[in-house]
Amino acid sequence: MLSNIFAALLDAFSIALLIPFLNELFDRPALGVDGGWIMDLLKGTIGRFMVEGDRMGSLRNIILAVIVVVVLKNFFVWLSGQLGASLQENVTKDLRAAVYKHLIRLPLSYFSHTKAGQIFSRVINDTAEARLILTQVVTQALQAFALVLATLAFLFGISWQLTLVSLTVVPILLVILQPLLRKLRKGNRKRGLQHGEMSSVLQETVSGIKLVKSFGAERYEEGRFLDANNDYSKNSVRLMRLAFTAQPLTEVLGTLIALVVLWIGGREVIVDQSMSGADLITFLIYVMRLLQPLKQLTVIPANAQASLAAAERLFAILDTPAESQADKGTINISDFKSEVEFKDVSFAYDGNLENSVLRNISFKAKQGEVVALVGASGAGKTTMADLIPRFYEPTDGSITIDGVDTRDIQLASLRSLVGIVSQDTVLFHDTVRNNIAYAAGSKYTDEQVEAAARAANAHDFIVNLPDGYNTILGERGTLISGGQRQRLSIARALLSDPPILILDEATSALDTESERLVQAAIDKLLEGRTVFVIAHRLSTIQHASQILVFDRGRIVESGTHLELVGSDGAYSRLHSLQFESA
Repeated sequence: MLSNIFAALLDAFSIALLIPFLNELFDRPALGVDGGWIMDLLKGTIGRFMVEGDRMGSLRNIILAVIVVVVLKNFFVWLSGQLGASLQENVTKDLRAAVYKHLIRLPLSYFSHTKAGQIFSRVINDTAEARLILTQVVTQALQAFALVLATLAFLFGISWQLTLVSLTVVPILLVILQPLLRKLRKGNRKRGLQHGEMSSVLQETVSGIKLVKSFGAERYEEGRFLDANNDYSKNSVRLMRLAFTAQPLTEVLGTLIALVVLWIGGREVIVDQSMSGADLITFLIYVMRLLQPLKQLTVIPANAQASLAAAERLFAILDTPAESQADKGTINISDFKSEVEFKDVSFAYDGNLENSVLRNISFKAKQGEVVALVGASGAGKTTMADLIPRFYEPTDGSITIDGVDTRDIQLASLRSLVGIVSQDTVLFHDTVRNNIAYAAGSKYTDEQVEAAARAANAHDFIVNLPDGYNTILGERGTLISGGQRQRLSIARALLSDPPILILDEATSALDTESERLVQAAIDKLLEGRTVFVIAHRLSTIQHASQILVFDRGRIVESGTHLELVGSDGAYSRLHSLQFESA
């Protein structure tokens, strides 16, 4: 800010030096006799360098003074640019970090309702777009505003009447540009959503490229992307055309005002002789000099609309309450001792019980028991399991652990008790070791990691990888098979040693050999834990302590395998269908 102010003052002062220069050319006293505060400033700064009777010497000294002032001005312009670059990049970095840190702490429901491409676009593109407002406002706008104020001060010092005439352009511009700015803000908000849609199509295509190729759907996906791309481009062109309207309007109006000033000022010099020719020429140069920063100030609001729209989308994320903000739990529990109990639990994603996906779920799971959840897809099994670590909270009823409502337990404390192994194994582009000891690499020794891998039947294939436990697995672990990925996931769960475990279709997508190895690892994982198993293959849950049969969000049967097979109910029918088809 200081650099911009100094640069603006020096810029205005360098033009004021034309007054003594022109006076010398017109054979008038270089610093005049009565010229107000501007002449007093000139006398106090370069007056000592005016050589009486030596006009060429005075001109030379004025030129040297101009050179010195211009060099100083540009030094401050350079310094402002250096500081501005650091400011805008560091603020962008902080903003991007703040959005990401908040994003990963949002509840699961946010990600269920927001496309991945929209999220990527906001974190990467919108933060870059939002930083332009810092470039425009903190650097260009501040510099232009300081220059306008400094120039106006000198203009008023030369002729306040002509200055008021010159300033009539400002209210006219404000009236003309307001509707334009409103359209730009609305259009840029829409363009941000279109960019997110384009990113979503790209992300979906890349992540599902095998499916695209297997169905020969390249042309179909190409059409989806081109439609999104065309919508984005059309809107961008319309916005650029609107933005480019601001500068010509400003320049035409500014030129008309300058011509009016030239006419009035010429009359004062020629007819009224109330102003010197040097003062008028300098005034006109100031007016023309004023046009550039005024154009910048009028264009900046138009250009800033994209940044403001991007900032709105970013703050839509930042203003969404994080899980920790919504967490009202105050109890910290470090161990699980007795039982998990569902008491008449109902749940609806939108909070409306008429749309419940779970209805009146009640049961107890004691420590060390294996509770199997079976039923058709969409019956509510996974949703029920998601309620235990509070990915979602019950709409009605309660879930207790050792008699304590899970809503009263601190979220981090609750989730430290629960481990999850799902069909869709998530591995990161990192080493095998870091994937097993996920997010707690320094907490475990190499021996502990290896012991977990051995227990999960994963050690043998790991040591055969190119770099063993230091092998980078690639994105989503694509360098190893599905069964190997699943065993690493089980090793991760064994290492963290949670007392409550959720197995979500852990073996459903595996071949027979892989299933055998994974099932053996799971058997070790079950020891001494309370386990909730979601399974379609009934052969894997015959030894469960209790089996809960779900249908349309309700528990329609419960009991052991032998009890349910002999009851001639829903489980018995499922069992018959699977084993008859086998």
